[in-house]
Amino acid sequence: MKYLLIKLFGGLISLSSLVACGGGGGASVQYDYTQGTPSTEVRADNAIATSASYSLPYESGATTYSSLRSANNILNGGGDMVATSDTGARTAWRSGWTGKNVKVGIADDFNSNGRLDTHGDKVSIIAGSVAPEAIYSLKDMLGASISMTADQALQYFEDNGYHIINASWGVNRGDYSDAAFDAYVNNAVSNFDQATEDGKQALIVYAAGNSGYTCSGKRSEDCSLQQAIVSKLRSEGYRAGENSIFVGSLVDGSNQMAGYSLIAGDLKDDFIVAHDDVVTTGDGDGTSYAAPRVTGAAAIVRHKFPNLTSSQVKQVILQTADDLGVSGVDEVYGHGKLSVVNALSPIGTVAPK
Repeated sequence: MKYLLIKLFGGLISLSSLVACGGGGGASVQYDYTQGTPSTEVRADNAIATSASYSLPYESGATTYSSLRSANNILNGGGDMVATSDTGARTAWRSGWTGKNVKVGIADDFNSNGRLDTHGDKVSIIAGSVAPEAIYSLKDMLGASISMTADQALQYFEDNGYHIINASWGVNRGDYSDAAFDAYVNNAVSNFDQATEDGKQALIVYAAGNSGYTCSGKRSEDCSLQQAIVSKLRSEGYRAGENSIFVGSLVDGSNQMAGYSLIAGDLKDDFIVAHDDVVTTGDGDGTSYAAPRVTGAAAIVRHKFPNLTSSQVKQVILQTADDLGVSGVDEVYGHGKLSVVNALSPIGTVAPK
């Protein structure tokens, strides 16, 4: 089995197990905004309070809490976890949109030690605090001893009908020589199959990458392998990444781009930004932790509008973001800051693509 070094883009953690892969197709059609069956705010809160993970020991830095519930009680006074607050998710829950029954795959690093201590655990906590009634696949498909490449993990979720996949990992240009990085991009383009790409159905939410301090210019297409592949494919006339969103990070308590985060660059039409903490403000850094906020938001949108395709859910999320930086879609923030509230009222706002 062939591996590349990847970085799990939260806390700048380096691990090796996955290899980056691509997204899927879309069409110029009118969107079907027929609404699904709403749930309730009470059920959303209950889904968090009764989840198995809420009772497991939780590790944050050098501190171990007896449970995630205890951590939330100590850090947030038992109120909402930070992603619930900074995305406006509770407003969606009050209207009945909680992500119920939407299948979300978390392709990440897990173990079976009965503790919340891995990168994947933290990514899952964030997504679940935005869309608590979504159906999450975590370590069940990996088990305690099975490893997969990213291609295999993404294909697993695609083959098993998952609606949304969170991919908080990637390859930075600085992980390899420029020649090796560019060779991998060229090889991916040479082996690209448009029919396979067009057949993919899941929405993939990628962490943009954390090499902003080390990669000159910080542009996504120059600094991160996944974005470089999508950009080159498009430059050669292929349809690529139409079911993919790339997510950058904001500084806590502000609308400024975090210094470590890659910026939109040529992928501005696929790019959005969000905050990046796990349980409470200031406890995490990394685009890994921004991405699952968008994943949870996508689950909420799909719950409300179950007839939308993945590429349409993508456009709803992007086009309803709060504009930041230069007016309109720009090469730093892309479409701007994630807004769950705006995404639930897209009619007349989103231009079908």
